[in-house]
Amino acid sequence: MAHSPPPKLWYLPNHRDTLQAHMHFLHKLGNAKTEANYHAYYQTLIKDGTANGATSNAYLESSDVPFKTKCIILKYRTGTLYN
Repeated sequence: MAHSPPPKLWYLPNHRDTLQAHMHFLHKLGNAKTEANYHAYYQTLIKDGTANGATSNAYLESSDVPFKTKCIILKYRTGTLYN
């Protein structure tokens, strides 16, 4: 039985700056702060007592909050909501 050669690997260039410029030009989204860490910031708020984890996350269990709204809140908290 003949062995096929392993797939050839190649370097993929980093197009971050080009993509950022393109997105900003078309959608004004390219200059977002990509180094922000929303989750760590939120955890800091809970640890220092500024936010209450149980109260702050109560919307997840509420049947009064629509699913789409829950998704938007989670995107906002994780920094994945374009704003």
